[in-house]
Amino acid sequence: MSFGVLTLNLWNINEPLEPRYRALSKGLKKLRPKIVCLQEVHRDPKSGRSQADLIAEMCGLAHHVEKSGLAILCSQPLVRLNSVALPQFQGDTRRHVLLAESVIEGLPLLVINTHLAYLPEMIEGRRRQAEALLTAIKRRHSTPRRVAKILCGDFNDVANSPAICAVLNSDEQFCDVFAECHPNKPGFTYSPRNQYVDRSWTVDERIDYIFVSRDLVPKDCAVVFDGNNGLDFVSDHFGVFCNLQYRRAVSQRR
Repeated sequence: MSFGVLTLNLWNINEPLEPRYRALSKGLKKLRPKIVCLQEVHRDPKSGRSQADLIAEMCGLAHHVEKSGLAILCSQPLVRLNSVALPQFQGDTRRHVLLAESVIEGLPLLVINTHLAYLPEMIEGRRRQAEALLTAIKRRHSTPRRVAKILCGDFNDVANSPAICAVLNSDEQFCDVFAECHPNKPGFTYSPRNQYVDRSWTVDERIDYIFVSRDLVPKDCAVVFDGNNGLDFVSDHFGVFCNLQYRRAVSQRR
C-alpha cells in the first residue's frame, strides 16, 4: 500500500488566517496524507494553540512533534525526536532540522523536516546548511540498520543550486520526488500567481521539496494548494504532495 506525504510552508499566522485555515482543512480532507511536514509553524493568535495541533486535527493525524517553527504530523507514533541547529548567517534567523522516527506499513521510517536560509544571495550558506543536515542524518544512523528516509522542506533554492545538488549527490542517495515523477515540468512552488505572494515578486521558482531514499518508490507527485483541482491557496507557498511505497513491497509483488 502507498502512503501520502505533504510538505508545506504554512506562512505562520499571516492574515487572512481564517480563510486560509478553511481552505487548508478542505484540502487536507481531500489529500488525506499520513505524514505532513510543516515549516513556519506558530501559535494561533485566537486559540493560543500551536498551529501544528490545529492542523493535526484538520487531517485526523493523532501524533505530531514540533520545535523551532518546524512540525512533523503522522498517523503513527513519532519517536526519537531530535532538533539540530544549522549554520547561522547574518541577516537570517536561526535554522534547524527536525528528525523523528515512525513505523509506516510495518516498516521503520525516518522523517526529516527543514527550512533553509531565506535571502536569495545566501547560496553558499544554504549549501553549508544542507551539508549540516546531511551530517545530522548520517550521525542519526551510523549503524548498518537500514531505515527508509523522507526529507521535506522549504529549501529556498532552485533545483540546480549547490544546496539541492548537495542533497542529491550525498551518500544518502536521495531522489527528488517531483523531478522523478515529472522530469519535464517546472513544479513551481513560489509564484506571483499566488494571491498571497508579495506583489513585488515576479519570478516563478521551485523551492519546496520532498526527497526520499532508495528504500521508497514515488508513485505520483503534485504541486498542491495552488488554486487547481479544488485545492485553494493556503499560504504564500504552494505545497508538494506525493504517494510513496516501500521498494521491498513493490519487489515482493513482482
